[in-house]
Amino acid sequence: MRGDSTPLLTERDPVAVRALRTALRIADLPGFVCMCWGDVALDFLDDRDAALTRVTLHHGYSVRWEGWREDAVLAAGELSLEWLAVRGVTGPLREFRAAERRAAEAERVERLWAAAVPEPLEVYTPLFLDTSRTGGRLPGSQLAEMWELLCAAHPDAVARVLRLLTWYSAGTGAYSGYPVHEGIPAQFLDCETPRDFARAVERADQRALAGAVRYVIGWHTRHRVDGLLMALSPAARQRLLTHTRDTETRGWLARRIARFD
Repeated sequence: MRGDSTPLLTERDPVAVRALRTALRIADLPGFVCMCWGDVALDFLDDRDAALTRVTLHHGYSVRWEGWREDAVLAAGELSLEWLAVRGVTGPLREFRAAERRAAEAERVERLWAAAVPEPLEVYTPLFLDTSRTGGRLPGSQLAEMWELLCAAHPDAVARVLRLLTWYSAGTGAYSGYPVHEGIPAQFLDCETPRDFARAVERADQRALAGAVRYVIGWHTRHRVDGLLMALSPAARQRLLTHTRDTETRGWLARRIARFD
C-alpha cells in the first residue's frame, strides 16, 4: 500500500486481505469523479509481488479504479479507514471524522440560519441556501417578488429592518461573507432607506445590532455605507462600534465614523 509514493504498510495475511475486500464493497457507481488524487492508494500484488492493480480511497466515501470511468461509492467507507487505522495508518480515519464533525456543525448552523428566515420568505429557504452552492446572489426579479411579500407582512419599515437585522445576525455571523447564503438579508436591507436603518439601530437589541454591524461592514454595502453612518446619531454609531467582534473591524469602522463626528 502506498500514499504519496511512500510505503505505509504491507499486509499479506489472507484473513486481513479478505477483511479489506469486505470493507471495499461497492454500493453504487453514481457517475462522478472526485477532483482530488485520493487519500491513500492500495496496491494489490500477486504472490510474486507483481503489480495486479491499484485503487485509491477518497475521503472515506468513494474509491477509484482504472477499470471504471467514474468513482464508486463505498457501501461502508469508514470500514476501509478503520482497517487502515488498526494497522497504524490513522491519518485518513482522523481526517474523515474531523470532516464529519465539520459537516455536522455546518448543518447545525445552517438550520439556525434557516429558522431565522422571516415567515413570509420561508418558502424560499431552499433557494436561499442554494446560493452557497452556486456562489450567486438573488436576481433582481426574484428579489422584487420577495420584497413585496416582506413589505406586505411587515408594513412598518423600522420593524421590518429590525427583523432583517436579526436574520442577518443568525448562522455563523461571520464577517468574511461566507457562507454566501448568509448575505441574503443584505439584499433586502439594500432596499431600506438610511433613515429607517438609523431608526432601527436606535431600537435594536443585541442580535439586531450584531446584524447591523455585519451589514455596515459588508463588501456589498460599500456603495452606501457613508450614507448609513451619516444617518446615525453619534450614540448609534457608538453602539455599532461596541458590537464589533474584532480589533481590525472595529478600527475600520472607527475610521469611517470619524468622518462624521
